[in-house]
Parts: sequence; C-alpha cells; structure tokens
Amino acid sequence: MKLAGKVVVITGAGNGIGAAFARRFTQEGANVVVTDIDDAAVTQVAHDIGSVGLSGDITKEETVKAVAALARETYGEIDVWYSNAGFSGPRQPGEINDNGLWELGWDLHVMSHVYAAREVVPSMLERGDGYLLQTSSVTAITTQIEKASYTVTKAAALSLAEWLAVSYRHRGIKVSCFCPGPMLTQMLLGNNFPDDHPVLSMALTPEQVADLLVQGIEAEKFLIVESPAARDALEAKARDYDKWIEDSTQSKL
Repeated sequence: MKLAGKVVVITGAGNGIGAAFARRFTQEGANVVVTDIDDAAVTQVAHDIGSVGLSGDITKEETVKAVAALARETYGEIDVWYSNAGFSGPRQPGEINDNGLWELGWDLHVMSHVYAAREVVPSMLERGDGYLLQTSSVTAITTQIEKASYTVTKAAALSLAEWLAVSYRHRGIKVSCFCPGPMLTQMLLGNNFPDDHPVLSMALTPEQVADLLVQGIEAEKFLIVESPAARDALEAKARDYDKWIEDSTQSKL
C-alpha cells in the first residue's frame, strides 16, 4: 500500500517511534490523526504535521471510538489504523509476581488492538480495503527474561495480528505486525544502560525505523522485522524448539 492520500490513525504518536511514524507518514502524503495519553505531546505532534489529534487512554474503548470519530469528521473513513502504543516498564527479574504490569500490558498491547479492530473492520469489509498495523516487539519472537509481562503480552499482540490476517486478508484487509528490536527512544533509554552497553550501539533511531516500516507497508508484509535476532529465533524454534529454549537459558546464566 502507498500511504499517499490515506487516512491514518496512529496511537502512541506523541513520542518516540510513534511521533516519527506520524511525521514520516505525513511526508508520504497521508492524512495522519495522532493520539497519545500525553496531551501536550499530542498537541505538539499534531501541530508539527499540520493535522489533528486527541489525547486519551487508548486502553479504554470509548477513547478508541472518540479518536475514530475525530478522524472521520476531519478526513473521512479510516484507511489505516496503527495500534502502536506500548509500555515496557522496568527490568524486573521474577516479574511473574503481581506488580500491576500484567493488567496494563494486556490492556495496552492486546485489548486496545481489539477495540481498534472492532471499530474499523466493519467499514473496511464494506469497502473491501483497509490496513491494520500493530506494533509488537522482537521479544514476542525471542524472549526477554527481565520483563515477563512485556514479553508475554507482546507475544499476544503478535498472535492477535496473525488471527486478524488469517481472518480478513482474503477479504481485502491488509495486516502487518511490526516487531522491532532496540530503538533509541525513551522506552529504551529509561533502562539507564551505561554509555558503552552494546544494546545502545545496535539500536536504531526512530527515523531509521520509520523508513523500514514504510518499506514494509508498501510491500504489505505481515511480519516486519529489522533485527537479525528475530529471524534467527524463528528459524531456531522451527528446527528444534527445546534446543532454542536451552540456548536461550544458557545465554542468561
């Protein structure tokens, strides 16, 4: 799909990769509506791209409906809904215990995507055209031992995207799941890595990630990845799942 002339909603668009996507999609000629829980950030990004936005909690279905209404009132029917909002949280080994992150991860990484699909799929099916984009993470394909709730709910986001693709692609709705590796955003930098940590040297800028995503959208690829770790993990699991688990365990010891 070419983004020129398309009406696009991007959640989590106030900062980081979401803001970079909003700017890049606008450069491609899309009419982008931004939403984020940060009101000031929404105002700034909307101003920067010459568009509109609405702040709110995207884990609430009424917020999804309100954002969709704004997009339709401003530009017309929604062509692309990009469920990008996410929360990583601190690195916490043993996070399987209840600490409030499990519910947040489920609501943000899964249910907000479900609410979006409920809102836009009916009109997309009527037109026989549309695009559902979702951000998951490389951790959905690999794993991140320090962040159990993040890893598990991001894997659920990937599974939901698979279901949507199998259910609706043959009816004209394109579905892509973006599973990026480390990126130079506040989500990564908030982990307070030392300056010489290898993850910082391999992380891409939001602008580099936006370039890769646009290429993936144009190719209408289901799984969009930029990290060799994701491809390696998929292949390793297919060859020998038990060996992959053992190797992953050893790498954490």
